[in-house]
Amino acid sequence: MSAAGLVFEEKGYEGAAINEIIEVAGTTKGGFYFHFPEGRRELAAAILDSTLTMDGLQPQALKLQEVVDTGAILAYRITQEASLRAALRLSLHKNARDTYGTPWPKWVAINTTQLTEAQQRGEVRAGVSPSDQAYQIAGAWSGLVLVSEAVDGHFRNVEERVAQMYRNLLGSIAHPATLPEIDFSADRGCRLYTAFLDREKPSPPSNIA
Repeated sequence: MSAAGLVFEEKGYEGAAINEIIEVAGTTKGGFYFHFPEGRRELAAAILDSTLTMDGLQPQALKLQEVVDTGAILAYRITQEASLRAALRLSLHKNARDTYGTPWPKWVAINTTQLTEAQQRGEVRAGVSPSDQAYQIAGAWSGLVLVSEAVDGHFRNVEERVAQMYRNLLGSIAHPATLPEIDFSADRGCRLYTAFLDREKPSPPSNIA
C-alpha cells in the first residue's frame, strides 16, 4: 500500500498501472492479487480506509477545538505521508464515489456532529447551520491543501495555511467569548499526532532475570 501510495500520488487513479505498483513494491503479481483480488479498485479503497482516519484526535473541553484538531492533524500528516497525499487525490477523483468510495461524507458527518454539540454548549452562534458549515470546512480544507501545493510546489506551508483557514471560518461562527480559547497554532496537528504515535509505541520488554 505504501508503494501504491507513491504511484497514485504521482499518476492518479487512472494513470497508476498495476505492473508499476508491483514493481515499486518489490512483490509479485500473484502476491499482489492475493491481497487485492479486485485489483486497483480494492487497493484504492484500502488506502482511503487506512489513511483518512481520525487517529490522534482527543476529546477537548471545547468542541470547536476538536473541529480544528481534525483538520490540523491531517494537515500535518499530509506533509509526512505519501499514502495520505495519494488518498486526498483519490478521494476527489470524479468517479470516486461509485468506483472505490470517498471519505468526505464521513468527514462532513463528523464535523456536523462536532459543530452541533458546540452550538448546544453555546460555543457557536445561534442561527448557524452545523451541516452547512461542515461542508464549507471540508471544501475549504481540501481545496486549500491542493492549491497550496500547486502554488508552492510542496506542502511545507500547508499547516500554517490550514490554521489560518480555521481562524477565518470559526471567526464568523464562534461565540466571541469562545474564540480566544481555541488553539490555532500551526504546529498543533504535529503535537497531537506525535503524542498519539508515542502512545501507540509498544512497551519495551521487561528484563526478567
